[in-house]
Amino acid sequence: MKLENIKTVAASITTTLEEEGILSVEELQDLTNLEEKEVLKALDWLREKDRVELFPSGKVTNVMLVF
Repeated sequence: MKLENIKTVAASITTTLEEEGILSVEELQDLTNLEEKEVLKALDWLREKDRVELFPSGKVTNVMLVF
């Protein structure tokens, strides 16, 4: 996946989190209509930029936007 694609997916995730609040990775996939691989790569990029925090809880990982 190219960096431009990752940034586009990351922007979609950021917008969704701004509108919805804390979501699980699965909920992000459903709301953005993206594949798991795309969401995970974008979340990794956003995490490196300190834009999101990930909260694993059992089999579910929740994502929170950092302002």
